[in-house]
Amino acid sequence: MVEQQREHLDDFLDDDSEEPVLRPRRPRDRSTGTPPTFVTVMAIIDLIFCTLRIPLLILSAIGIVGILSNPQLATALVPSLISVVAEALIAACGIVAGIGMLMKKPWASIPGWVAVVSCVISLGSNIFSTLITMDVNLSQFQVQQSEAARIGAYVGLVGTVLFRLVLLGCYIVALQMFTGWIGKTRTAEA
Repeated sequence: MVEQQREHLDDFLDDDSEEPVLRPRRPRDRSTGTPPTFVTVMAIIDLIFCTLRIPLLILSAIGIVGILSNPQLATALVPSLISVVAEALIAACGIVAGIGMLMKKPWASIPGWVAVVSCVISLGSNIFSTLITMDVNLSQFQVQQSEAARIGAYVGLVGTVLFRLVLLGCYIVALQMFTGWIGKTRTAEA
């Protein structure tokens, strides 16, 4: 029994030493196996946010019907339609990409990049409709907006845009990491 333990310790001993020596472990080969943790976390976050978009899309569609039934709101129609279509693409492509990334499928980056482009379009449309059509729509109804309410709207816009840009940046990094990981697994298999 002592001999078996001695043989096992020989793996950790230097040739001329009786004391165990800690040797650094070889780095894990990350070319196969699981994608980086950041990719997995961002895929889960994207799945959550894209799933939460679905009820908001239903409410947006109801809002579009309201805009169509009121000709005074015609200035808000085009940005609203663009935003709803972009949001639908974000939800659909984001869910498909998130599931594909979690399943480690190489095609998952394609709907992911479509979701990124849709997010940029949605962001631009939302900024345009907030900055341009807010004053036009309020003036049509002779609503006097206080300066505090106007400042609050702009602070909310800036906060929302910054939050979405940070998430978009993280998602882009995760897509690039996923694409790189997929490329490494393909070369490791070849």
